[in-house]
Amino acid sequence: MKLVALKRARTALSLLLLASSPVIAATPERVDASLRRAKELEPAAPVAATTGHKKEPKIHGRVDLQRLTNQAAVGDTTSFAGNNTPGTAQYLDLNTQVSAPLATPGEQAWYYVYVPANGKVTAFLQTVNNASLDYDLYLYKYNPVDGSLAPQAYSFYAPTHYEQASTSAATGDFYFIMVHAYQGADPVNPYTLAVLYSSLPDVDEPNDNPWQARSAVDGVTAIRTLDNGFDEDWTRITLTQENTFAFSLSTAATGAYQLHLFGTNIHGAPLATVNKNTQAAFTLSPGTWYVRVLSLDSVLPAEPYTLRVAVAAGALTDVKVLNHAGVEDYINYGQGPSWRIQTAATFQGVLKDRYGRVLPNTPVNLVVYTPSTYRKETSASGLSDANGAFSIPVDLPAALGTLPYDFVFGAEYYDLANFRLSADGVSVGRHLYHYAYTRWYPVDP
Repeated sequence: MKLVALKRARTALSLLLLASSPVIAATPERVDASLRRAKELEPAAPVAATTGHKKEPKIHGRVDLQRLTNQAAVGDTTSFAGNNTPGTAQYLDLNTQVSAPLATPGEQAWYYVYVPANGKVTAFLQTVNNASLDYDLYLYKYNPVDGSLAPQAYSFYAPTHYEQASTSAATGDFYFIMVHAYQGADPVNPYTLAVLYSSLPDVDEPNDNPWQARSAVDGVTAIRTLDNGFDEDWTRITLTQENTFAFSLSTAATGAYQLHLFGTNIHGAPLATVNKNTQAAFTLSPGTWYVRVLSLDSVLPAEPYTLRVAVAAGALTDVKVLNHAGVEDYINYGQGPSWRIQTAATFQGVLKDRYGRVLPNTPVNLVVYTPSTYRKETSASGLSDANGAFSIPVDLPAALGTLPYDFVFGAEYYDLANFRLSADGVSVGRHLYHYAYTRWYPVDP
């Protein structure tokens, strides 16, 4: 019986708020894709955040479910005077935007959305471009049992910076958005609020701003997606010691995906940018750092990306090559000492950082070049263990035997080959003797 009553109450609330929304002066419209360009227009120089610790503003009034239900039951669609309280919040369809001004400091503008299925709700606020104004953004979840609003997320960037926050959303629930004039106001120039819905957020969502960032220590490897055109994925990384770190962002998505590095100032332009499918290395001191992934244009929600931040390799040491028994050797056929290989070999070594400390759990790539054979190169990869050691087996084509090495009783035929091991920008390589066969000279009776 209680469940039936609750369902009816939700339906009544939805009907009433839907009926009341047209009387609000600000008219919602479809999201303008050009809004995303705000992410390219961040301050070129660091912007100072508002002094002091921000506290959640007082919420004036609340949504009274019983009152709203009673009004809906008698068909009372009395117009609300404004949307400056939760009880007079303006309804917005998902994936729409609205523009309106805030006239006085401390003023609040309230909106709400209904979520038809599990997913994620993202609120994006393009603030007024005025360094004396500081607008903030809040997200709440509505509790139909007592009419209260439970805080879900907030965004507290400095003046002139856009605001963005997100929350996981459940089927049939209502979510409220508040725009707050924390410092100053502009009765003429409006803000623009866009509210988006994503049906398939990744497991690390919500993480759309630094206050919602996922935490990591001394690096991170994560497979994530950008679930809408405004989506940002933030990671807060605590570094325990100075080192050089390799940053990479890999994806098959066609958009302009980027990785941004921030220090403690998250309000201005990033300290560094790494484009998709590239790698860069930066020497960072101990402390807190932030990494953001976004796209400057299109996204493919079904196409994941891989973010990797890890201590960069400084050296590949103790390299050796193991081969078939009877062929394995470290010899010199005349081109300098090196390993002799045949059709299978295992490349081993130890990976270290710039300070000589072993580097665990780091990908190591191998390429063996055999230009005299039908397969010019063979690639393989491995991962260093807890002690920085790696072992990479590889199968190779048979050598042709284009070069002879004469000795007293015959000649060994081989090809010149070479290999390269690489990890996070450091590499090592040398030539190899690709053994083919031995031809014995006749022995006089």
